[in-house]
Amino acid sequence: MKQYEENNRTSLVKEEESPYMKTFSSQEEAEHYNMVQHLGLSDMEKFRLFCRMMRIGKMLSSAKIVK
Repeated sequence: MKQYEENNRTSLVKEEESPYMKTFSSQEEAEHYNMVQHLGLSDMEKFRLFCRMMRIGKMLSSAKIVK
């Protein structure tokens, strides 16, 4: 039972440590920051992020553009 509790704790998503919104001076700096943050994600978190991007992409590809 103790081993299950230890494994269960490691799979929990941790919230951001900073209570403020980070701002960037350039797009490149923002991409670098996000890349470094995403390197620390677990495999499951990366998979969920990938699935979310796929859903957003599918939704946007079927959108009708109105001028």
